[in-house]
Order: sequence, then structure tokens, then C-alpha cells
Amino acid sequence: MKLLDLLRFQFLKILETQSCAQAKMRGATRGLFPKRLCGIFFAALLASTFGFASPQKNLAAQDPIVQFLKGDISEKTAAVSRAGENSSLAITALEFVVENSEILKNDRDLAGLAVAATLSLSDAEYMRAQKETVDILKGVFYAFDDDNVRVSVFDKLAVFYAKKNFEPCVEFINEFLSDAVASKNAAGESERKAVETLGRIGNGSSFAPLYSVLRLGLWHEIRPTVEDSLAKIADKSLNEILNEIEGANFDSLKTLFKIYQKSEISSSLRSELAENALAKSMMITETSQNSYDLAGFQLECAKVLAENKWTRAAELGEKYFGVAKSAFERNFLDEGQFASAVKCVESISSRKSVKLFSDYMTQLNKAQEERNFPSKTVALAIIDALGTLGDKSAFDCLLYVTYLDYPEEVTSAARNALTRLKW
Repeated sequence: MKLLDLLRFQFLKILETQSCAQAKMRGATRGLFPKRLCGIFFAALLASTFGFASPQKNLAAQDPIVQFLKGDISEKTAAVSRAGENSSLAITALEFVVENSEILKNDRDLAGLAVAATLSLSDAEYMRAQKETVDILKGVFYAFDDDNVRVSVFDKLAVFYAKKNFEPCVEFINEFLSDAVASKNAAGESERKAVETLGRIGNGSSFAPLYSVLRLGLWHEIRPTVEDSLAKIADKSLNEILNEIEGANFDSLKTLFKIYQKSEISSSLRSELAENALAKSMMITETSQNSYDLAGFQLECAKVLAENKWTRAAELGEKYFGVAKSAFERNFLDEGQFASAVKCVESISSRKSVKLFSDYMTQLNKAQEERNFPSKTVALAIIDALGTLGDKSAFDCLLYVTYLDYPEEVTSAARNALTRLKW
């Protein structure tokens, strides 16, 4: 083996040995870095002392390790980029960056080296030493205000987390976002990237910092990104969402409902959240300012339950029928909306709902008998619900429809419903 090749081999062994000793990355950096450089410069000094032939000099000049040692910051960056996923050189470069960041605060060339070294960190290095790798990335992140550096760190953390879950990755981004929200400064590219990355790797602990952006009315320019990230981690933050719904006012309830009714969220999760939102909305005090909105919102919740045949909410549906009936009678729902509410309740109802509909049909029959003609649309909805449920206890009120002076469409629907009853 030629001498330069032997030196390079020994150098790489030194790097491998040194990289195993990074358990206290930030604190240990000052101690490890000089030793690492001593070994590297010793190898380079020997190479130059023995005076290799010109071809060997050209080879050494092309070697990324030698180029990193001998070059200025721009050449170090080029060396790291050429080396690819050489974790030893990448770690050395990141240590160099952290060591010199205070002296060269926010220097563009040093920031460029930080980005190149961050992107060159290999999956193998992360899998070998997760804590140490994340710690040095955190050190690089806080050494710069540069968005390019910080975005590269978030990107690398997302890649690493996909290989193996390591919660400090998420905790670090949560912490950064919480601090950024607390500062109430305008959102930059770093904040946007933090939000986006939590949508990829976040969990229940990420709900609070993400939702606080919306709750405090901050960062309108990236609000869609925040909502998208919240939706993407919905299955990991169900308990946090339900807790937020429980204490929500009407405006917050509408915001939460909007976020979690996206098509990419599972139907069961959308239904569970709609059920809780509907239950909460029925506890909100109605005012002259919110009556129409509240009635419309409750109907939207009920439609989600009906769409997904969420029979688990049957008892809630029965309570909602009374709420919707009251809203219709006070003109907060029109006849079409109330007919939709009837259909929703019927879709998720149990046999207990038959009595609700039968009693209401009896009420409509009485109004028709007294010439206080009820809504045809509503009458048809109630008759169809009774026919669909098919319970024989609805026989009397349906039969009575056929004897009253309803429009032919209504009496025909009643006769059809009678044939669908189960005896």
C-alpha cells in the first residue's frame, strides 16, 4: 500500500474512533474538535513531508478530506458536497461550523458549509448515534438565523425520523414553534417549514403549538399550511382535539370542524369529531347573533354522521331532532334544511327514533286537520323516515294521513310507507 493511501486509511480509522465519542455533542465539541484536527493535520503534514510525485499530489488535492483540511470555507463546502454521505467528514464540518459560529456569526459562507454538511449526514450515522446526531443538528440550527440552514435541519430531521422514530426530533421542532408563536413575530420560511415538518412527523404533542397559531390569529399567510398539518396528524392527536372541543367556544368549534372534515381523514375519525362537535354545539348558549349559524353548523355535523352511518351517535341524534325541530319552528332552519335534519337522524337512529317521528307526524296531522297546513317537504321527510325504519308502531299515524286532505304526493307517500312496515 502506498504511503498516502496508508495515511488516508489511518485517518479514516481516527475519524471512526472519534465519532464514537460524541455522546455529549455540544459540550464535547470543543474537546473533540482540536484532537480531530490534530490527527488530520498530522496526516497531511506527513504527506507533504515525504514529497510525493506530482500524480500523487494531484490525487491528494482531489481527495475531499485533504481539500477540507487545506481549503478556505468555500473549498471546505465543496469538499463536503463532493464527499457525499461521508458522515465522518460531515460531522467534522458541523463541529467546525459550531466552533466558529460565534466568531463568524451569520457568515454566508459558513452557513453554506452548514447546509452542505447537514444534507451530507447519512442515515447510517443517525441510526448509529441518534441522540448525538440530533444534538449537533440542534447546535447548528441555533447557531444561525439563516432560513436556509434551519430549513435544511428540518428536512434532515424529517428524513431521519422516517427511518426510525426518535421523539427528540419532534420535541425540538415543537419547542421552536412554541417559542416562535410566543414571540408573535411574522412567520418566515423557518416557521413555515417547522409547521410543514410537523405535518410529516408530528404527534399529539404537536397539536398545541400548531393550533395556537390559529387560536391566537397569527400568521394568516401560512394558515392553510397550519390547518393541513393539523389534519395530517389528526389520528395521532385525537385526545388533544377532543379536549380542545370540550372547552371550545362557537368560533373555535367551527374552526376545528373545518380542519377535521378534510377528505384525507378517515371517515371514522371525522365522524367521531363531528359527534363531539355536535354535542358541544348543543350546549352553547344561543344568542340573536349566532342562532342561524348555530343551527346551520349543527346540521353540517349531523350530515357527517349520516353520511358515515355513525349509529354510535343514535342517542345524540334523537336529542338533535328536538333541537332541529325547535330551530325550524323559530325559522332558524328552513323547511329544506329541517327535512335534511330528519333524514340525518333517521340514518343513524335506533328504534327509539320511531316514536319521535310518529309523535311529530301526529302533530302534523292535527295541524292539517285544523287547516293549518304543514310543510309538504317536512311531511314527506317524516313519512319517508317512518317507512324506512319500518316499525309497525307508526301504522296509525301513517294510515291517518291517507284520510286527511293532504296533497296527493303526501298521501301516496304514506300508502307506500305503510307497505314497508314490518309486522
